[in-house]
Amino acid sequence: MTATIAKELSHAEVNAQAWAESIAAAHEAHRFCLEEGWGRFLSREAKACLKELGYDGTNHAQVLEAIEEQSRANPLSVLVSSGWSAPGELEPDEFLLLLSTGGPALRIVGELDCDNEPMRVCMQHQDWGTPWTEWLDVDREALQWFAGLFWYGD
Repeated sequence: MTATIAKELSHAEVNAQAWAESIAAAHEAHRFCLEEGWGRFLSREAKACLKELGYDGTNHAQVLEAIEEQSRANPLSVLVSSGWSAPGELEPDEFLLLLSTGGPALRIVGELDCDNEPMRVCMQHQDWGTPWTEWLDVDREALQWFAGLFWYGD
């Protein structure tokens, strides 16, 4: 007989899971609007996102814009950092989207390519007295989409 031990999630993990699900639902709803509703089975969460934004079956462009605006309003801060450079030549090479602070805290971090587009994106959580830890149970495509909604340049 094999016993399964269910691990109780910490506050930081619950927070990360909720954000990951929310981002995935927004991404799914966004794709649905881009495709104007063709050939997509939607999750309950994506349907709720569309309903919340007033989707009526025809207003794809308006809801698409609302999803992007609402998503851009979510982070508490959008930050960039630059590696070693000569004065006056600073180019951002990393970004950080802070989603929540304190216990629990959550952020999305990654590198920027030469066009200031995000790459190698990951979600990290932290609780009081714990180090930043990557949250792996996340839709990578949705996370990349979310990070791509922001401008990281001058």
